[in-house]
Amino acid sequence: MEYTIKDCYEIWKEEKQNTLNPLTYIKYNSLAQNYLLPELGNRKVEQLTMEDVECFRRTAAERGLTGSNAGLAVTLLKRFFKIAGTDTVGLGLEQKSREKSPKKEVVILNRMQQKCMENILEEENNEKYLSVAFALKMGLMLGEICALEWKDINFERRTVQIRNTLQRIRNNSEEAKKTVLVRMPLAETTKRELPIPEQLMHHLEEIRKAEGSVLECKKAKLPDPRREQIRLEKLVEDRGMNACNFNVLRDTFAVRCLEAGMMVEDLSYVLGHATVTITAERYKGYAKTGQERIAVVRGIMERV
Repeated sequence: MEYTIKDCYEIWKEEKQNTLNPLTYIKYNSLAQNYLLPELGNRKVEQLTMEDVECFRRTAAERGLTGSNAGLAVTLLKRFFKIAGTDTVGLGLEQKSREKSPKKEVVILNRMQQKCMENILEEENNEKYLSVAFALKMGLMLGEICALEWKDINFERRTVQIRNTLQRIRNNSEEAKKTVLVRMPLAETTKRELPIPEQLMHHLEEIRKAEGSVLECKKAKLPDPRREQIRLEKLVEDRGMNACNFNVLRDTFAVRCLEAGMMVEDLSYVLGHATVTITAERYKGYAKTGQERIAVVRGIMERV
């Protein structure tokens, strides 16, 4: 049988729509319907050439598909080729699919900006800016913050279990074109238990509830990451501060930890990175070295 890309898509869809987690399926299905099928849907797989694949890459890039999403589209295209029993090595897919996105620059608040933000959080000590406090004082990702439930907070140990993340996904499939919020478990390597700073812990005790999401939201709903980002943007705008997002708050926390002497291995655990290498590469140059590290280690050893 001579398969078209659309034939392979239908087979893949039948196999995966009930076995992939919803978040992954929505992402791949959207890539297929918006990029692969419009460009290659009616083409027979065995007749596709390396030039056809490269043409698809260029067209997709012109339409804004780059970085990790481009890699996911290639991964899906490889799956379609394998369904049709076609070699992927000869078309250059094996090498191309491992291309990395450019490293994003680390942007942080300076000391004065950080102090200003901390003063704001003290003045506005309410649930509205709780997500900002979790990011700046604990380095949590916005998805992890929005996924927090009261059952994750251990008030006796004064710690929080980070086990889930919440993603805001744009579903552009034919079945349903809308934005959906999905709470998904984290990978085992990124789940962790973290101590909660005293000021933040005190505030959580004041607003403690029996169940539900830690961030305020309507009953039976999930906190929306986009809403939290808009709140942060308005907060810094009203106070005349530079534009800021949750990645900046998280990076600021990470850099301050390293400047205070935290080991990269410990920071990697706190941030929930899958490997220490990820942490070391991202924050290269911020970790204490030489005499500074010796002084930090000496101070710890004196207290043992």
